[in-house]
Amino acid sequence: MEDMAKHRRTTVVIAAEDERALRIASRAEGVSQSELIRRGIRTVTAAYRGARPRPRTGLFKATKKEREDLLYGPDEFGDVDA
Repeated sequence: MEDMAKHRRTTVVIAAEDERALRIASRAEGVSQSELIRRGIRTVTAAYRGARPRPRTGLFKATKKEREDLLYGPDEFGDVDA
């Protein structure tokens, strides 16, 4: 197991049914409930580890040509400015 000095304690509140399932899974897997929770956190956060934060913009992706068409293309009446 990893060096415990690298771990931090936190409190997580879970539903009773999740706690029951966690207890059963812990026994079945032969590992602590804490280890299962750490595995779950690593699984959920895997895409974010070591990666730069994703930009909050960029939902609209367009090629340079598409952007130019939007900027300089037909006016509001559908006419192409000459």
